[in-house]
Amino acid sequence: MTVTTKRSIIALLLSLVLVLSLFTIGVSATEAASSPETEVSSVEESEKTTETTTEQSTEKSTEKSTEKATEAETESPAVVEMRTTLIINGVIIAVIILIIVVLVIKFRTKLGNFLRSVKSELKKIVWSSKENTRKGFLVVAIVAVAVAIMIGLIDLAFNTGISMLADLFN
Repeated sequence: MTVTTKRSIIALLLSLVLVLSLFTIGVSATEAASSPETEVSSVEESEKTTETTTEQSTEKSTEKSTEKATEAETESPAVVEMRTTLIINGVIIAVIILIIVVLVIKFRTKLGNFLRSVKSELKKIVWSSKENTRKGFLVVAIVAVAVAIMIGLIDLAFNTGISMLADLFN
């Protein structure tokens, strides 16, 4: 195996680990979002059962335990939609990362040459001094304020003219 092949395999494995970690974080967030509902319902049910007699409480608790089991089996549509969205987002992220990795591997030399040329061009840039930057900023700020005032005055004139015309015809 060449060094490039080893690096490509490592890059693919790292991208897969990243996608899987994002997916597990999303799944745990989904489970955390769905768990408070069951805790609230169990607290309400325990309050209701303490008010009844012991015979009625045993009957109700068995009925409610079967209801809890059926509720756990059938998830709410919001949870199902959230999980579906999470899976779709995970697949999209995985495909994007895979495409980027493949493109970087395929165009490695061209990408390296491009980045080197960008770096050399950035070294050729002559930056303005602080004084020139301040002067340029002041010119832009003054022109922007002047244009804003002119537009405001023109808007005021048109609004006044339109309201006078409306008064004439009414």
